[in-house]
This record gives sequence, C-alpha cells and structure tokens, in this order.
Amino acid sequence: MSSARVRRKGPERSGDLIALALIAGFLLVSWSVAVPIFEAPDEPHHWLFARYLHDNKQLPVFTKELVEANSPPLYYILIAPLASETELPAVFVDKDGKATPFGVNVVLGDGKPALRIYRNDRTDFGKYWPIRAARLVTAIISVLAVIFTYFAGREATGQRAMGLRAAALVAFLPQFSFRGSQVSNDSLVMTLGALSLYFVVRLIRRGFTWPSGLLAGAIIAGAYLSKINAIFLPVPLGLTLLTEQGRPWRQRVLHLVAMASFMLALVIPWTLRNIVLYGDPFAKNIMYTVVSSIVVKKPITSYYFRHTFPVQLSESFVGTFGWMNLWMPSWMYVLYATVGFLAVGGLVWGCARRTIDWRLTLILLTMPFLNLLIVIYINLSFNQPQGRYLFPALPAIALLAALGLEALPGWRGFARLGLLAGLLGLNVFVLSAWLIPAYWG
Repeated sequence: MSSARVRRKGPERSGDLIALALIAGFLLVSWSVAVPIFEAPDEPHHWLFARYLHDNKQLPVFTKELVEANSPPLYYILIAPLASETELPAVFVDKDGKATPFGVNVVLGDGKPALRIYRNDRTDFGKYWPIRAARLVTAIISVLAVIFTYFAGREATGQRAMGLRAAALVAFLPQFSFRGSQVSNDSLVMTLGALSLYFVVRLIRRGFTWPSGLLAGAIIAGAYLSKINAIFLPVPLGLTLLTEQGRPWRQRVLHLVAMASFMLALVIPWTLRNIVLYGDPFAKNIMYTVVSSIVVKKPITSYYFRHTFPVQLSESFVGTFGWMNLWMPSWMYVLYATVGFLAVGGLVWGCARRTIDWRLTLILLTMPFLNLLIVIYINLSFNQPQGRYLFPALPAIALLAALGLEALPGWRGFARLGLLAGLLGLNVFVLSAWLIPAYWG
C-alpha cells in the first residue's frame, strides 16, 4: 500500500475519524448522564480511592473500607484533582427498609424499573458535580480508545476504512458506552490497550525502531499501572520482536530483553510497594481477608465454568448494566453472537486464502486469548464473570472482527454500512427506549 494512498489531504483524511469520535463522545456523555451516580460496578469504591488520593496526596492502603486500593494508581492520579468533597447518593431501601439484594436481575424492556443499589431522582442532576466531572474525563479517555483503535486498523491494512470499521465496533458496543462513561479504571486500561495495539501493529508492519519500541514498552507499562488485567500485553510485543523477518536472532533477542527490562523498570516501584505492604506483587493473598465475603473458590471443572461463566461473560461483554443486574433481551445477544460468528468465519476464510496476514492475525489473537485466561484465573476464586475484564483486549477483538467481516465473500458497501448503522441504532435504542425509562421513567 503506497503512502500516497494512506496520506491524503488533511480534511479528507481526518473528517470521518472526527465524525466517529464526536459520535462516540456523544454516546458516552449521554450514557454518563443517564446512568445514576454509583449505579455501576464498584464506582463508589473507585471514587473513594480518588478522594483519598485527593485529600492525602498519597496512595491508600488496601482495607475493607478501601477495597479498590489494591488497584494500580494511574487512573486515580488522573482524576484525583477532580475528587473534591461532595454529597453521595444514599443506599436505596424499599418501603420495608430493606436494601436491594445483589444477584437479582431485571431485563430491559419488560416494563419493570431498574433495580437500584443507590437512590436516585430527578433532582440528582443538580448534585454530585465532582463525580460527574470525573465521569466526563473518563468519557474523554474512552473516546481516545476509539481513536487509537482507528489508527491500529489503518496501520494493519493501510486503509482508513478498516480503521473506521474497527473503531466503530468499539464505539457502538453498549457495554463500552456504559463502562467507558463511569468512574472506573476500565476506561484507561482499555485506552492504553488500544494504543498498545497500535504500536504492536506498527512494529509488525514497519519493523523495530528504538523510538517505537520504547513507546510501546512505556504504553504497555502504563496499561499495567492502570489495571492488572493488562499484564498479558508484553506477550504480543515479545512475539512481534521475536518473529521479525530479516533481522538476526541476536538482535531480536537483544530488543526483547531491552524492552522487558524497560517495562519492568517502569512498574517496579508500585510492585515493590505491594511486596512491602502485602507480601506479594499483586496484593493477592490479602484479598482473601479484606474481601473474604466474595471469595468463592471453585475448580475449572465446576458447573460455574461449564455454564454460568461463559454465558454471563459473553453477555456482559456486549451489554449488562447497573451492578450486573440490568440485562438486555436475549435476542440482542443472539444478534451480536451472529456478528461474532460471521467475523470468526471470515477470519478463517481470509487466512486460508492468504488475504489476511497470518503473522498479524496470530499475534492479535494472543490478546483476547491471554486476557481470557486471566479472567478465568480471577474466577477460580471469585464469581466475577464480567465482560469488562476483557476490555484491555477489546480493541484487538474489534480489529480482528473487522478483518474477518471484510474477508467474507460478498461483504460489500451495503453490508458494511448496514452493520455499523444497525449497531449504532441499537446502542441509541437501548439507551433511549429502555435504559432511561428503566431508571427515570
């Protein structure tokens, strides 16, 4: 692909991306306003971390009062300046004085109000502005994930259209709009995952240079310092370096060792802090004491992993809202599953016909595969079948899906446009016709 085809005039080159970024931003802000404050998984705990950092100018210690304090600090450092004191929503109680139980679900569109963990009413729009400001910054961070996914897709194929399709698959996913607009470190790890993807693809296409390699290492270290489930990202980078063609093995190994040492140097201060405070790099062992009430150990052969885990993980990757208690109708998940199967079929077809690069595909596939292994490992000790844990790999999944769909026989302009328009319409429909009435109707 010639540079002339990729590097067109500025407005022509960037207009579609700007439009997509604006649409993604509008969706994220709309979801942020529509979802009541703290009506998202662990949002109050993320806010408490930022509040502590704002007031004390130091990282908190992992306790039962600060259950997110074992998380890496990068996201909280970004939003801490906004985390000033504000009133907080009260826990929701019914007429009998009972709080909403966790684990009870409502399906959107059933005509039932959403189950609330926290109280909300229409006067809330004049309250909680520090939290709303943090949500807005989080939404901006999430828009960057869309932009970086675009650049990764363009770099992979030399085509702006491929970048736009991959980025749109991220931007229009309901769970992305929901999770990317709440106070949570999921947004930053996803954005840095997208930027890591871009640099990995760039190194695959253009070969190793020290500036690109060091930037890739710094971004991957930043992703890990945003959320631990990004720990797999050095693997695709390492595979990229080791499989580079036309370079002696000695240089490949040198580059790998240099990048690994560089990333380790960036994460070692926070890692050593954990070892000193908690006895291990991930504060894993103390979790069994601090959050003992949610520890549920189980073998990989259990019914949970054969049924509950795959079903709820896949559904919540597409869209599950509130505290995992507000689900979309089953036909929506079937629709997304159909798109996914088509993408996988197209990817296999394209690789078999060698219209899709094998090396690129295999390296990209390591991202969702290794991310899934991490989620499985978490669920050996906790019941956490939450699709958001796969979000560090979401940009790679979107790029693989875009490559697969494009490889399908007969996949042309109408199908491309129809799919993306349909996914955008579905996102808006879920928000406006179902989620808003469920919380505010």
